[in-house]
Amino acid sequence: MKKSVNLLLMVVMVIAMAACGGRNDRLLKAQIESGQKHCPMNLGMAGKLTGMSYDDETGEVGFVITLNKKGNVKELQDDAETAKGTLKVALQQGDMKKLVDMMVDADASLKVVYKERGSKDEFEVKFSNAELKDIKDNPLSEQDVNKLLLDQQIKMEKNKIPYKVEKGLTVSAIEDNGGALVYVCDVDEDLYELDDMGNAKDELKENMRKMMRDRTMRKQAEILASLNKGFEYHYVGNKSGKKVIVAFTGAELAEIAGKKK
Repeated sequence: MKKSVNLLLMVVMVIAMAACGGRNDRLLKAQIESGQKHCPMNLGMAGKLTGMSYDDETGEVGFVITLNKKGNVKELQDDAETAKGTLKVALQQGDMKKLVDMMVDADASLKVVYKERGSKDEFEVKFSNAELKDIKDNPLSEQDVNKLLLDQQIKMEKNKIPYKVEKGLTVSAIEDNGGALVYVCDVDEDLYELDDMGNAKDELKENMRKMMRDRTMRKQAEILASLNKGFEYHYVGNKSGKKVIVAFTGAELAEIAGKKK
């Protein structure tokens, strides 16, 4: 299960504001100044929140996030619409909702700048006060949010296909078949024996389960489980057409995410 930038964006934003603290009745400027004192903030594998600002003249709140992984900024630039849509979802989560309330009340706008470590590349997303007010007044349900996140993930993943997982393994398709999120992985049978993979299917599944302990991937498992969907990885031989399927049910994903049904 590959990490996706859209989930990364959501996690980064929620962690950033949770780290700032503050009460809902504090003035916007004081909230931002309090957050700036804690910068840079480590956001784990994602990178760092390196700056927060409030422009008294324009009323613009600014976030600067420096991402660790090379190429993430390019991915955002290539799909700006999806990136902004994901941030819109993030602005409805947890402490971010409080910040949106403050910005709406202060007639402020928001600018988020993503930078890449060791590069001049950057990507900028802006929300006007009217857009922030719409986010505040018309919140999505949790089900709607999770469906949107899943749809965006599939869209972004399709833009990258085909991509190599490792030598001899290439993801060639991704789809929501209604009951599960399905990844199709083409297998070079000069390097891998499909029968051996079939015999080791339980081991493959256990390895995937361990990978899902990653915070971003646990979030993906939670989203799928909330939509009553499972997750499947289809290994398909490039010569024989043989298939080995490693599958997780929605209930298994809920358990992995710590959300037992």
